[in-house]
Amino acid sequence: MALRSVYADMRIRLHRPFSLGAGFLSASLIFALNINPQTGNQRKPPEPPAHYTTQGALPMPEDRADDSYAIYALLMPGQTLASLPSAQGAPWAIGSITVNDADRNPAVPPQGQLKPPPENSRGFEEAVQDYQVNRYYRIALTRSAFQLDHAFALLRPEEVDALKSSKTAPQVSSETQSQWSGYAGVTFFSEVYFDTKHRAALVYENDWCAQLCAAGTWIYLEKHGDQWVRRSGIVTGGA
Repeated sequence: MALRSVYADMRIRLHRPFSLGAGFLSASLIFALNINPQTGNQRKPPEPPAHYTTQGALPMPEDRADDSYAIYALLMPGQTLASLPSAQGAPWAIGSITVNDADRNPAVPPQGQLKPPPENSRGFEEAVQDYQVNRYYRIALTRSAFQLDHAFALLRPEEVDALKSSKTAPQVSSETQSQWSGYAGVTFFSEVYFDTKHRAALVYENDWCAQLCAAGTWIYLEKHGDQWVRRSGIVTGGA
């Protein structure tokens, strides 16, 4: 069986029915949690390489794709890059692989930055549970799924390294400089973590820019009707 299939089989999502077969969480524990867990067994999820890479990245789960890409589009460009004069009119760069806990520095969990909204604490907590189960995964994003009315590029990890090097290395070839001069920086997203009804979501966003800035933030969103609305976001230092 292909490596991707093995990973996909090990990842059981929100909308799949919970099984009471051998090796699954007990009914009493499910009752205590009072939410539907994201995994139906005690197997540890596969750990992708510690460094940011395409290796081990999973395709976007179909049941999450529409909402995830809608949220990514809503948050572009990142607040840090949007405030830079050099970024005005420049094409956007987005990391093609989502970041996981190993890629964030410091790896502050969402509940370490954000407080549950009083009117929807359950949705927030369910999204946190989704994060806790799936925080070690990386997801491969596809360009065609983004609905953006601005020029943008999805950068592979090696392209991200080249862009960063073109902005920070003491000596850069004219070819490399020319290739990346149009980009003010690059935006990274984590996977989007949802509540069981896909009405609340948490996502981590990080902007790296040419001025050596790096700001990461957890963002909480809610779906009002058919539209996702940003409810919070605290900017902190990040990788």
